[in-house]
Amino acid sequence: MQDTDRPTISLWRRLISGATVIVFGAAMLGISWSYPTGSVSQMGPGFMPHVIAIGLMIMGAAVLLADLRDTGLSKGAPPHWRALILISASVIVFGAVITRGGLVPAMFGAVLISTQANSRTSILGTLVYSVVVTLCGWLLFIVALGLPISAFGR
Repeated sequence: MQDTDRPTISLWRRLISGATVIVFGAAMLGISWSYPTGSVSQMGPGFMPHVIAIGLMIMGAAVLLADLRDTGLSKGAPPHWRALILISASVIVFGAVITRGGLVPAMFGAVLISTQANSRTSILGTLVYSVVVTLCGWLLFIVALGLPISAFGR
């Protein structure tokens, strides 16, 4: 492969990423098109799929436009393994703990683990942030919305 071919290949790959997100959003919208949408106060089964599909298409268009504006070749950064592993672990911990431990321990554990993805966070900052997010989650999901989720176990 010659050096003159590289910008075209890079641009082509970048354009595919945005176009793929737009296609997935359009497919999702097409599949859920016949579902009743309802209104914001009385959501039907098609409301969230429509909102997510439109959001995907908007994000895909934004990625596509950003890729078209970027004319320089950018070498991809290496993956951030610490962040990838810790955020994935936080999702797994949340899913594993919520059924037996309840929302509060699940949220606290997930936030505590995910904040460690940034190596510059302090222990005190992590604990304060975990407590605040867990309190907000409890207030939103259990108190305000009244979801039938146990706060602390069964």
